[in-house]
Amino acid sequence: MHLRYASRFPFAAAVMCAAASASLAACGDAGAPGEVAGIDAEERAAERRQALSAPLDIEPLRSLILTKVTDPQAMTRFPLQFVLNQLIMRAGTFDEQTALDLYRRWWDFFNPSVGAQFPDAIHCDDQTNSEGFPALNGYRISCGRREGRLATSDPFDQDSPHFVEPIAVVNRFDLAPLDGSHCGEYRIVYAKKTAGIADRNLFIFEAQLPNPHPECGLAACLPVAEFWARLSTLDAAERANELETFFTVGLLDAGFGPVLHPDNFADAVHGPGGRRGTGQIRTNQFMGNPGAPGQVQPGQIWQLREFKIAKTPDGPNGGDRLTFKPVTVKENPFGELFGTNFDQSDFRYTWFMDDFLESVDKLTTLSGDINDIQLKNSREALYNAGQSTVDDSNDYLNQLLPEFSWLPNLDLRDRIQAELVRLGRDSVFTPADVANRATTQSCAGCHQLSAGDSLGNNVTWPVEDTPRRFVHVKEDGELSTALTDFFLPHREGVLEDFLAAHADGNTCSTPTTSAALAVESDEAVPTLGGATTH
Repeated sequence: MHLRYASRFPFAAAVMCAAASASLAACGDAGAPGEVAGIDAEERAAERRQALSAPLDIEPLRSLILTKVTDPQAMTRFPLQFVLNQLIMRAGTFDEQTALDLYRRWWDFFNPSVGAQFPDAIHCDDQTNSEGFPALNGYRISCGRREGRLATSDPFDQDSPHFVEPIAVVNRFDLAPLDGSHCGEYRIVYAKKTAGIADRNLFIFEAQLPNPHPECGLAACLPVAEFWARLSTLDAAERANELETFFTVGLLDAGFGPVLHPDNFADAVHGPGGRRGTGQIRTNQFMGNPGAPGQVQPGQIWQLREFKIAKTPDGPNGGDRLTFKPVTVKENPFGELFGTNFDQSDFRYTWFMDDFLESVDKLTTLSGDINDIQLKNSREALYNAGQSTVDDSNDYLNQLLPEFSWLPNLDLRDRIQAELVRLGRDSVFTPADVANRATTQSCAGCHQLSAGDSLGNNVTWPVEDTPRRFVHVKEDGELSTALTDFFLPHREGVLEDFLAAHADGNTCSTPTTSAALAVESDEAVPTLGGATTH
């Protein structure tokens, strides 16, 4: 049965809601645009297994990324209102909010609290740094951006200039950690359809799918890998049905709940097997710059942010409601930490120079594959910025060794050089290469700042050859060169290698293997595919 019709058949609706998630608090009519195929657990399992009976031939545009161009029928299954209603339904907050209310309160964050549309929502100036400026994680952020206009918009109205549509569905099985604490991320990309050159706004719902059997390690994720592989064998209508089922119901025969569950976008959850994190919602914003004195730094136009979904007990009827909570952008250190323009009496300045040296090894991989570059250290959460902006503030080489404005950070440069010597890589990489490689892992670097930069070892970050750069999936569905030539081939290889290694169908690793890899901590576990930021 399709969830659209659940309210007509109360008993069946209750069964579907209970099956969809063990933590479901309440169920309502979430609405839906298409027909989900009937669920037969044994049949679905057999079909996924059939996908592996022939030689592996994964089609990236069917099994890794589906767009409004390649799979328009699949996109019709994920209108924004439907997705938000799915989250509200599974949170049990229908009595406290609508999808429109949830969306508008989210974007009201970009308005200062004085004059905001929703006085009790989260706003960009709720937190301040030691100087009294709006901040997140102690680092200054822009406040008063034009995206705040969306707090009065209707993204569901196709005649509205702020109408939002899905433009891609993305498989990130390669982000599954080696300990199997979760089974990767699964994403839906949205964009303003009527966006002009200075009125663009895109965001991605990036759900992290829990492993129902973390004690079995990564092998328990095999049904998910089989599901995505099988999509290459289906026609457009079948793929649309399968995707809608995967996102809204799950792979019930294998114990996986729905991707679209608020818990899959929430703050860190620690439990059996040391599960880390969950997913997030990331934004890619260019709606101009109001230039409010004291609130927005000059030149901040293109900007990326990150949010989590939280449940707060402040609903208008006294109950809980969902909220989009701003968090730091990951693997994106605050730029000034690389330079001399940061308050050097702040302990974070000294700590960062020590901790960044831990990152040099993974940043300077001798592999020629840009997917192998990683920025990792044990206290990286302490240094992550609240925003990633496409200007010199997020260009780490410019911060480390600026040509103008302030003094170069010769201390950090020399310490990086000493670490390169210790690693025996000083003949291959320079401190400048290390800084450039760190920039590639940031949001702004991956999208635009690093384009064409030399990274040492004869590696250069890809350059886009089309206009309207800075997004990997454009509003018209066109993919970036970085995706088509670098990221997708890598992800395809990761998925095919995993399936080949698990061709025996065993979905449980030996207890020794899974126990050895599971660590109950905040420290990141390596993933199947390496870098986690792209």
